[in-house]
Amino acid sequence: MAQRPEPAPNVGETVESALSTITRWSTRAYNKRLLHDSAGAALSSTDSWLLERVVVSGPVRMSKLAEWMEVDKSTMTTEIHRLEKAKLVSRRPDPSDRRAVLVSSTEAGRTAIAKHRHAAQDVYDTLVGKWTEEDRTEFARLLGRFVDELSWVTDAVAEHNESI
Repeated sequence: MAQRPEPAPNVGETVESALSTITRWSTRAYNKRLLHDSAGAALSSTDSWLLERVVVSGPVRMSKLAEWMEVDKSTMTTEIHRLEKAKLVSRRPDPSDRRAVLVSSTEAGRTAIAKHRHAAQDVYDTLVGKWTEEDRTEFARLLGRFVDELSWVTDAVAEHNESI
């Protein structure tokens, strides 16, 4: 008796279910500690997200960070104050506009984000450690492509909203 081919998966349903599972997994207390509080890199997910942006961007205006995180400037001030208190970032007036504030990462901030990245990469490497090299490479390629699409859509929506 011939086997019937399995029906093609509903891609949207599969991706939504996978992202939901990943979100649940990454927000469980034990896994959050693995990803955000190991190797001396005690950063919350928000702290790591924001610090990563400051490290990658170089000196960046506080207003641009608030825009990027889609929060009010007062909320950004609170977030940056917490990172500044931990000596992970520093603030100074923008020389081109003394009313604006530039945020820069400190050496301690760059070290903390590097430790955070390394700890998270170790967790993810372990999760796919039994996969073949080909599967790991293909997964990384497709995941990167998916993130590029997310970034493109997010940027396009932001540009559209700015034009209104």
